[in-house]
Amino acid sequence: MSSKRLNGWVRSSESIMLVNSRESLIFNTPEIFVDETRALLAKQSSGPQNADPHLLLEWFMVLAETAMPEGALLALFPLSQGKERESSFLPAMVLPNEHGKILALATFYTPLFGLVNEAQADECALTNLAKLLRKSRPTFSEAQFSPLDTESRSFALLEASFKNAGWLVDDYVCFGNWHQKTNPGNYATYLSDRPSRLQNTLLRAEKKLSKTDGYRLQIVQQDNDLLSVAIDAYVQVYNKSWKEHEPFPEFIPGLCKLAARKGWLRLGLIFLDNLPIAAQLWLVVEKKAYIVKLAYDQKFVKTSAGTVLTGALFRHVIDVDRVEEVDYLMGDDQYKQDWMSERRERRGIIAFNPQSPLGIAKAVYHFGGKILRKYSPFKK
Repeated sequence: MSSKRLNGWVRSSESIMLVNSRESLIFNTPEIFVDETRALLAKQSSGPQNADPHLLLEWFMVLAETAMPEGALLALFPLSQGKERESSFLPAMVLPNEHGKILALATFYTPLFGLVNEAQADECALTNLAKLLRKSRPTFSEAQFSPLDTESRSFALLEASFKNAGWLVDDYVCFGNWHQKTNPGNYATYLSDRPSRLQNTLLRAEKKLSKTDGYRLQIVQQDNDLLSVAIDAYVQVYNKSWKEHEPFPEFIPGLCKLAARKGWLRLGLIFLDNLPIAAQLWLVVEKKAYIVKLAYDQKFVKTSAGTVLTGALFRHVIDVDRVEEVDYLMGDDQYKQDWMSERRERRGIIAFNPQSPLGIAKAVYHFGGKILRKYSPFKK
């Protein structure tokens, strides 16, 4: 394997590692990361049973395989000892346009980040990793991990470990997360608690669509011949919606295939005369449903097909899957507040390296800015 030294790193066509330290930190290309993660999964008899799907190795593998920016290099740092299925990891990455930063292995598709199998993570191992990152050559000036659940062990461990390793640590708001506790098997009660405006719109639209020739509502769950057709229908709707085209078009199909294999998939579609006009991707894991993506063809906005499909999927996950919570994941969009009544914040952890001149400068700018904003006479 050929290699060359680049700004203090040793880089080959396949990986990059820090040198001039007693230990090495190796970051691999997404292709190698995927191969190594797949091999690790093959050794596992099972993963954490109650884990959020966005914190499983499978999620990070799909993300690495389909949605990485050019030049990204990835790492999976072990944080525990023992059997592979009980191991904990910190998934991380470095990006060519984010010089001196170590980042969570996360993109705009990521609604929640955290340690893989956080219950088994060893705080000493994470602190030692943070120390190695602080003292590495070349120097990391900054570390960022987001978006995190502030009530999770991942948040507490990352914050404490980087502080104990000598980093200057703070946290910040990422976005709001709307969610709803539900009574399994009782969609009617859930709907009765929604705003009357939403109830009336939903009932009128359901009645009108049900009488329309060629109307069909489908929820695809299994990995069979229907799946590829359903994914194509989803993509067709998404490309005719108000949303920008996907920058990584293979990610959602890859996630759908993973979800179907794992039994998580709830891919809802509405058709008129075999033309898909609304599509939504939900995941159901254990007793929780996650609303990942939704779209409708703008030509059919007056049908309220999106509202009808949302109602149908809520009915399915509450009455059939018997979930105890539904999570709208990212953002404070007004429509989410019609379907949900509870809000929490996802936050990020940012840490600055005081052994790096750039890290000190960034810390002064960050913490100084907070002080100025706090005492500014012009603050809102």
